[in-house]
Amino acid sequence: MSDSETAAPAETPVPAPCVAIKADLDKCVKENGEEACKELMEAFAACLKSNAEAS
Repeated sequence: MSDSETAAPAETPVPAPCVAIKADLDKCVKENGEEACKELMEAFAACLKSNAEAS
């Protein structure tokens, strides 16, 4: 099996308006775990959804 077959698929690029939320979310999860960051997860999901609708 080659590396390309075992590698995870590339993530979809984060839309520019959501980059700051994503950075805050990543930091929160790293420092506090997912349970403590639900509000940021919801905000990021909402940002992605609003960007998808705008496209």
